[in-house]
Amino acid sequence: MVNLAALVEYDGTRFRGFQRQSAEQGPTVQGAIEAALARIAGEVVRIQAAGRTDSGVHATGQVINFHTSARHDPPTWQRVLNALLPEEIAIRAMCQVGEDFRARQCAIARHYRYHVVCDARRAPLRERYAWRVAPPLDVSAMDAAAARLLGERDFAAFGSNPSDQRDGSYRGHTVRMMLEARCQAGALGITCDFAANAFLTGMVRRLVGTLVLVGQRRLSGEDFQGILEARARSHPGVPAPARGLCFTRVVYPPGMLVWEAAPNPA
Repeated sequence: MVNLAALVEYDGTRFRGFQRQSAEQGPTVQGAIEAALARIAGEVVRIQAAGRTDSGVHATGQVINFHTSARHDPPTWQRVLNALLPEEIAIRAMCQVGEDFRARQCAIARHYRYHVVCDARRAPLRERYAWRVAPPLDVSAMDAAAARLLGERDFAAFGSNPSDQRDGSYRGHTVRMMLEARCQAGALGITCDFAANAFLTGMVRRLVGTLVLVGQRRLSGEDFQGILEARARSHPGVPAPARGLCFTRVVYPPGMLVWEAAPNPA
C-alpha cells in the first residue's frame, strides 16, 4: 500500500458539501473523487480531507490523502483523475507521502477567505462566488473587530463542534487558536481572511455575517466582543451565504508535504 496526497480545487456550487453522503442526498466532492479513484485502482479507495467544507463552499487549497495498492506514479494519478472527475473538481498537484501522513490530523493551520461584494446593484458573475451587500460598509471597523478574534478563544457563539468527529482532537469543546483574522477592501470588493488551527462547523460564515453587522454600524466593536465572550449562539449575526467562502490553504509541519510540481492556489 502507498499513501498519496493531492491538492484539490473545486467549485462547490452544485455539491452537497465535501463529505460523502447517500446518493439520495445529492452529489458530494468526496463521493466524486472516490468514484474516480475506484475506477483507476480497481478497488474501493477512501480518502481523508483536511477540512469538510459545507454545501456550496468552494476550495482552492483542499488537501486529501488516500492509501491504495495500485501502482501509478503521482503524475499519472493526477492526469487520469482529472480526465475522470467532473469539470468542477481538479487535482492541482499530487505526491507520495509518508505512511503516517493524514491530511486532517497532521494539519497545523487552515486558511479560509470570504468575498463580499459591496454593491447596491446586482452583480450576477461576481455573486456566484461572493455575498453582495448594499453599501456602505465600514471596513476599518470590521477589521478592528476581527482583530479581537486573535489568539486562543472559545468560539461557541459562532459555530458548533461536529458530532461525527472521530479523531478526538477537539471533541467536547469549542476552543480554537485564531492565527489570522482580517478584513480589507480591494478592487473587487471586501475579503475576510481567517486562519486557525481548526474551525467549528459554520464558524467562518457566522463570523462574516456578524462582522458585516459591524460594517453596517448595527453592532459596535464592543458588541462584537461581547458576543464572543457570551459564548451563546442567540445573537443577531446570521451565517453569510456559502457561495462566498473558499478554503484556500492547509499548513503542515516543514517537509511533511512537498508537491512534485509546486502549485500556486489563490
